[in-house]
Amino acid sequence: MKRIISLGLAALILLGTLTGVLMSAVYAEETSDAVDDGTGGRPNILTSDGILIESYRYTNRTLSLVLVDTNVSYDSGTTEFKEFYAALLTGNFYPKNSSITSVAEVKNDEPGEKNLRYKVEFKDVSFDSNGTEVKFRMYYKYPSNSDSDFYEYVVSADLSRYTPTPDDGSGSLEPDPTVPDPATPYILVQNYDYGGSDVAAGSDFSLNVNFYNTSANITLENIIMKVEPTTGLSITGASNTYYIPTLEKKGSMTKSIPLKCLTSAVAGNESVHITFSYEYVANNTRQSRSSEETISIPIAQVERFEVELTEIPTMIWPGDNANVVLNYVNKGRADIYNLTATIEGNIDDPNQVQNLGNIKAGDSGNAKFSISSSEAGGMISAVITVTYENEKGDVSTITKNFTCEVYDNSGEIVDPGFDPGFDPGFEPIEEDAGMRWWQWVLFGIGCLAVGGVSGTWSFLKTKLKREEADDEDI
Repeated sequence: MKRIISLGLAALILLGTLTGVLMSAVYAEETSDAVDDGTGGRPNILTSDGILIESYRYTNRTLSLVLVDTNVSYDSGTTEFKEFYAALLTGNFYPKNSSITSVAEVKNDEPGEKNLRYKVEFKDVSFDSNGTEVKFRMYYKYPSNSDSDFYEYVVSADLSRYTPTPDDGSGSLEPDPTVPDPATPYILVQNYDYGGSDVAAGSDFSLNVNFYNTSANITLENIIMKVEPTTGLSITGASNTYYIPTLEKKGSMTKSIPLKCLTSAVAGNESVHITFSYEYVANNTRQSRSSEETISIPIAQVERFEVELTEIPTMIWPGDNANVVLNYVNKGRADIYNLTATIEGNIDDPNQVQNLGNIKAGDSGNAKFSISSSEAGGMISAVITVTYENEKGDVSTITKNFTCEVYDNSGEIVDPGFDPGFDPGFEPIEEDAGMRWWQWVLFGIGCLAVGGVSGTWSFLKTKLKREEADDEDI
């Protein structure tokens, strides 16, 4: 009898144990999809894009989140999106099947709402229980938006402290009434224009700056725009400070700044530093902010590099060398680089190249080329080409043409002692075989003079001998 009672008690204990295990399994199956955190489903996570995750719940394979877009103003009374799309990307929540559906509902049902608050649901979602990261992409149009204005975000957050809890239906999706300050608005330069090409030193130009308000729901007020150019630029006929009363949400504006590039500006880049200081009201509180931009403007010095041929022979003797001299001077304020001079033409040595290097502002020099031709009676036609680079590496070219005649001596016998530099255009003296009359007269006078002298000398000599003979007789 005791054995029967013991067996019965053991059977009851075993049945109770099995019943408890089965009930636990059923309870775990019913609640395994419910996920919440220790904060009651209200983490208040603000992403870098200005999306606030107010609350969340994961139950019945549906992930529900209530979001606040602090960049978008609430259009009172509007409860529908023009367009809405959302899709899970990565994380510990992922699509259970190949496709996933999402729905959205505007939740701005509290009086005095300022920002768009809405509920997003991802259906048929699995949870791997290994973490609490969620990442999804969404974009939408809200009725207050223009037809071409989409809001698009990638939301990534770690919904920490998740623990499985029973879904008793008591969870609330109502948001925390506290709304954080919206994203800080900034003034950014969208584009600028200074004429489309390098600004020449010594010239006046206008800098047109287009800037805009980055905020979609905050109007900026009391804007002070301060312009500070670097030493190579100066503002002409205007102050460097501009006052702008307001700049609307997502609004833009253009200011034109008259500038002069000084003649002393160094070739390269000059800068204009712009500072914006402004005020705005967020959550009934006036705040002050500032933002800065720097604009770079390319500067070019006017090139005043000049070359001139100063020595050009007009005629050369066949086979002889002559020099052609090219002078150059850099009259500009910027250096030039890699100056090279070459000569080409129908000369005996057409491959002459002179690498003259870098020429500083104000420096000068010359290049000398030797020309010759063996073709008698020909004409030398040659060109000297000068190339150089500016500080940006742009190549410039200058050419100088010249001609030179080669004397034709092919029909002459040249005396070896004859000076080839003598004018080849001289006329030879004509030879005459006979004597002219005036030559005969001079010849006769000469003969008479010689005869007179000889006769006189003979007479004097005879007289002298006679006197000597008379002296001897005595």
